[in-house]
Amino acid sequence: MITVTLRIKVSHKRRKDFMNSAKLILGPTKIQPGCISCRLYRDLDEPDAVFLVEEWESREKLDRHFNSEQCRIILSLIEAADQFPEIKINTVSKMEGLEAIEAARRGQEIRYA
Repeated sequence: MITVTLRIKVSHKRRKDFMNSAKLILGPTKIQPGCISCRLYRDLDEPDAVFLVEEWESREKLDRHFNSEQCRIILSLIEAADQFPEIKINTVSKMEGLEAIEAARRGQEIRYA
């Protein structure tokens, strides 16, 4: 799985327009082949910060997204940002859930095949 995190700072004056534009791309992005999820968040501690988080099945599917109309819109939103954005692309090799917390609380190590 590939996770893309985009953090953008948008001034209060432009935040409403920014959020409306960003919301328009969520639906079309979510239905692209290989998209696991696409979500938009506001930082409660830093009101000018907005996060767009996408999860993709593979790098190939993400690369197709990078050439899509939705990505072009995202890039135009980045250009409207007040500061240079942070972009992180992470390749996740394994994921854990509640079992990791339970094992840690029991003092056990989780074994993977």
